[in-house]
Amino acid sequence: MDEKYKITILYDATEDDERLKAEAEKRPYVQAPLQVAEALEKRGHTVKSVGVRKKIKILTDVIEKDDSDVIFNLCEDIANKSQHEHNVAGMLELYEKCFTGTGSAGYMLASDKALCKKVLQFHGIAYPRFCTFEKGRVDWSDKLEFPLIVKPLHEDASIGIDKGSVVHNVKELLERISYLHENFDGAALVEEFIDGREIYVGVIGNDKPEALPILEWDFSKVTDGPKIAGSEAKWDRDSEAFKAPEVFPEDIPAEVVKGIQNAAVTAYEALKVQGYGRVDMRLRKSGGSATAKNSPETKAPDAVKPPAEGKNADAARQAAEAKDSEWDYHVIEVNPNCWLEKRSEFAMAARKHGLSYPDLLERIIRLALARRTPREAK
Repeated sequence: MDEKYKITILYDATEDDERLKAEAEKRPYVQAPLQVAEALEKRGHTVKSVGVRKKIKILTDVIEKDDSDVIFNLCEDIANKSQHEHNVAGMLELYEKCFTGTGSAGYMLASDKALCKKVLQFHGIAYPRFCTFEKGRVDWSDKLEFPLIVKPLHEDASIGIDKGSVVHNVKELLERISYLHENFDGAALVEEFIDGREIYVGVIGNDKPEALPILEWDFSKVTDGPKIAGSEAKWDRDSEAFKAPEVFPEDIPAEVVKGIQNAAVTAYEALKVQGYGRVDMRLRKSGGSATAKNSPETKAPDAVKPPAEGKNADAARQAAEAKDSEWDYHVIEVNPNCWLEKRSEFAMAARKHGLSYPDLLERIIRLALARRTPREAK
């Protein structure tokens, strides 16, 4: 990118608080906005960073008066509450700002994990069968089979997911649902647990998105709990899961790799994600039976059967290929504007794809500039 731009980075100001706390305790803390700013400044761009706090009037004033060419939106939370991330994108849209990442519609569809799965079902993408438990109300499916995994419906970054999330009987299930209702503001999502491999597929692009190489968080040697990317894996430096390596798998057949990547792109487009995002999936060898059990044609709560045409037909063919080769894969969730730290899964996959960290950031900026409205382009 030869042209240089004025760039404003928006992020959750609680990251500053966490960094200062970590420095006082002499422990490491990685702050992605600082890395993004440093990389863009080295490329010659003029960069300023704005931390977002709970005083929304200040945020709206900042957005309204901002005169940068591009707002680099890293604001996944406001005061550590991810439920508000779509509101930041919505304000940027209302003020007709040029900003990176997905718009408010993509956030809304992807952040509601139950709604997300219903959209995936229509588009022929396999996902774990599920139900939701609101406080005082149950949306139950008697087709679910143990083991199950129980997680907050609207949280991300593995919040509310730990060793106790995988349950094997009704007693454990009810106890976990009660725990989430008491400690988190919202419903509990209950899914059939896919006992397989944790894989991530980065997707980048607007109208013609492309999938990045598949990355696996290899929990195969974890013995002290379920093989999941829970809070222990992300934050507990003494746990086996935290020490599990992230690798680019080489044992997955080419037709399955293609099917996984195409499914990730289809999910990305179906949920109206733009710019960049990461699709989290579970992969396993199954002999074919599990694919049939969890296929999109299986009726899910309040879901409709997908029409067998266009992209849905492609997805169905990919699922059939995976079944024939005794592999099946399920989309767990889609993360718009995923973490952009240098060592994040998305940045690792981009490097494998030939994009250095600064090149990746500039690619994201170009994608934001490419979808400016005529008024913004003036």
